[in-house]
Amino acid sequence: MINSKKKKVVLLQGGLGAEREVSLSTGKGFAQALTELGYPFEVVDCKEDFLEQISMAKKNGAEAALLALHGKYAEDGIVQGICEYIKLPYSGSGVFASALCMDKIATKEVLINHQIPTAKYEVVHKDSIVKYRPKIEVPLVVKPSREGSSFGVTIVKDEKELASALRHAAQYDSNILIEDFIDGMELTVPILDGKVLTPIEIVPKVDFYDYKNKYTAGRTEYIMPPRIDAKTMKHVQETALKAFQVCRLRTYGRIDFRMTKVADNENRAYVLEINTLPGCTPTSLLPKAARHENIDFNRLVEILVERAALDYQGVK
Repeated sequence: MINSKKKKVVLLQGGLGAEREVSLSTGKGFAQALTELGYPFEVVDCKEDFLEQISMAKKNGAEAALLALHGKYAEDGIVQGICEYIKLPYSGSGVFASALCMDKIATKEVLINHQIPTAKYEVVHKDSIVKYRPKIEVPLVVKPSREGSSFGVTIVKDEKELASALRHAAQYDSNILIEDFIDGMELTVPILDGKVLTPIEIVPKVDFYDYKNKYTAGRTEYIMPPRIDAKTMKHVQETALKAFQVCRLRTYGRIDFRMTKVADNENRAYVLEINTLPGCTPTSLLPKAARHENIDFNRLVEILVERAALDYQGVK
């Protein structure tokens, strides 16, 4: 049951990472929802003076931080840790889950430990890319370990493209992930307030689901429910919830998958990434899935605010 008393909210947006513009778009939607819902709030752009601004917001009576942040210095446990230190409850997942899921390599290690299928992979440090020769055959995917919105990602279809793909990824992180390319359906499973929402099939009209295709209206087709049978649907939703739980997410998240055919023509689902602060822009997938379940955007934002919490809440 949502509390009728309106908390004073500090809306955190912007930030210093590559996903700044995405964050500002999410923040714009959140601000409109907070206004319509009647929450008193102030907006903080998480730039270099963020520590002073968030401390002042807490001093001025902020009771919850609504995170419209994405990517580095935001979705990776850094902002969450600051909120923990000043004891300001915040939306989304805690420090551990945020840091874990931002690091795609560490996430894979946890998934494998819990028998959750994920693409075969290798890791190379940016200092070693000149001599690196992958054991995975092309086509393969090169991506920075800690980045979002497909920044630094390349699908390598010819070995001649590998060197430039590695250099591109190395601009965003020191550790680079090389994955087996899974040729098949791409879909995502949003989770909100403990409920697994209807999966969404993602069909870019050109190339793969990169930054431009994610945030430009009309460049990608979204099919909901996806074109899979009931058995596969149930399996994907159960796998998404298991991944959500073992990585210790809370309140909401989005689990991205690739599907491929295996023996007996059955679908096999591989977890690609786990998003702890999914985008809430006009083209974002979590709000689409929520609307499909009759949860409008304002209600979505209300849930995020009212479920704001601390990792150490209630303990010494």
